[in-house]
Parts: sequence; structure tokens; C-alpha cells
Amino acid sequence: MEKYSKIAVVVVLCVLAASAGFFASTLSDLTGPTGYSDMDAEGGKGFPAPAVAPIPPPAGREAPESQYATTNTERKIIQKASLSIEVEDFQASSDALIRIVERSGGFVSDSYSYVTDTGHKRGEITLRVPSDRFLSVIAEIEQSGTVKSKHVSGEDVTEEYIDLTARLNNSKRQEKRLLEILDMAENVKEVLEVEHELERVRNDIERLTGSINYLENRVEFATISVSLYEPEPITHSWGIRDAFRDAFEAFVSVIRGLIIFVGYALPLLILVGLGWLVKSKLMPRLRRDR
Repeated sequence: MEKYSKIAVVVVLCVLAASAGFFASTLSDLTGPTGYSDMDAEGGKGFPAPAVAPIPPPAGREAPESQYATTNTERKIIQKASLSIEVEDFQASSDALIRIVERSGGFVSDSYSYVTDTGHKRGEITLRVPSDRFLSVIAEIEQSGTVKSKHVSGEDVTEEYIDLTARLNNSKRQEKRLLEILDMAENVKEVLEVEHELERVRNDIERLTGSINYLENRVEFATISVSLYEPEPITHSWGIRDAFRDAFEAFVSVIRGLIIFVGYALPLLILVGLGWLVKSKLMPRLRRDR
């Protein structure tokens, strides 16, 4: 009898433990991981679920990212190249370069040519081509002759561009605030002061806009400087012509030296002649008169 009583007690304890585990899991499903039930989160009888509100930026200041929200962070690279090419026909090669740059959507920025003493042409051509066609245009230009030298470089102006853009945005915000202040001005003095400051800000806006446009143009269009020249003829000489030229120059130098010597010696010769005349002609006469 006592044995059966112990078994009954163990069974009752197991049932109670199972019931407690089921109740705990059900309560966890209802309340969720935060300890509040769905009813509480929806404004039911329980406590409302806590909500985290965003912290607004201090008055008069904007969030840091808003200053650069409209800034294009793409890398800004100014690409430049210079080539020296030996060509058989300067004019034909120059025309070919113009056709290459026109096909690429670029243009000729500067051109200069001249003829050497031997009758051969040389010149410099500066091309502006879209940056995405930079390398392909260089490859085409290299086909026009024998490349003697080549230099390619890139200048990263991203930081300068971002700085100019940020300063331009700040100046535009200042202009907007000054216009609002101008509307609230109550006398002529206040109007003049605000207009003076507004003129300064607008000058800054124009200057910054010009600098940004200049950078954008240099980034959008790469610069390629090409030096074209026809080869000079190779001549062999025995040096006879140079010898005659040197002899003639020596003769001219001697004549020039003699002329200079005569110029220095002539006054001395005149004085010597006068002295001789006085001694030989006048002195005897003076002695006879005595």
C-alpha cells in the first residue's frame, strides 16, 4: 500500500511539471521576446510597448550627411597625355588626327606648325577628347607614325571638387537666408547692409560656380598634346664648304682688326707728324732769326 502511494505521488508531480512547462511556453508566445504581449503593443489593457524616437539634430544645425547629400562622390580625374611622333607627311598626318578627334566627339583646342630650314614641316596639335575615349584615341594616334616619346598622367581632383561643391551649397543657403532677412528689413540702413552682404555672397557663388564648371570641363574632356615632325635628311659632307666659310670669317675678322688698329693709331700718327714738322722746319728758322 505504501508502495502504491509513492508511485501516485511521482505521477502527480510529473503531471504538474508538464503543465507548468506548457503554461510557460504559451506565455512566452503571447508576450514575445520583449516581455510585452501583442495586446499591450496594440494599446490593450497591458503596458504600452516602449518606442525609440529618433534624436533630432541641434537647432540651427543640420545632420552631417545633409551637407553632402547632393554631392557627386564619383572620382574626378583629369587625364592628360603628350606624344612625339615622327611622320612621313606632316599635312596628311595632321588631317588624320583631326578626323580621329572628330569621330570621338572631341575638338582641336590649339594648332601650330612651321617649316624648318631644310623645307620639312613640324607642328604641335592639342586635342580635347571625351574622357571615356581617352585611351582609344591615343591608340589610334599612335598608328599615324613612329612614336618617339609618350607620357600619360592623371590628376585626382575629387577632394577639390567636393570642397567647392560644399562651399557653393553653403553660399546658396546664405543667399536664401539673406533674402528672407531682406524681406523683414524695416529701414533703409538695414536694407543696404543686407544687400551689401548679399552681393558678397553672390560673388562667391559666381566664383565657385566658375571653378566647378572649369573642373568638370577638364574632367569630362581629356587633353592630348601631339608633336608631329617630318624626319630631317641625313647628309654627308667633306667639310669643304665649312672650310671656305671659316676662312672667309677669319679674313673679315682680320680686316676688322686692322680697321680698329688704324682708328686707334691715327691720332698718334698725326701728333708724331706735327712734332716732326715743328722740329725740322720751324726750329731752324727760329735759330736763324736770332
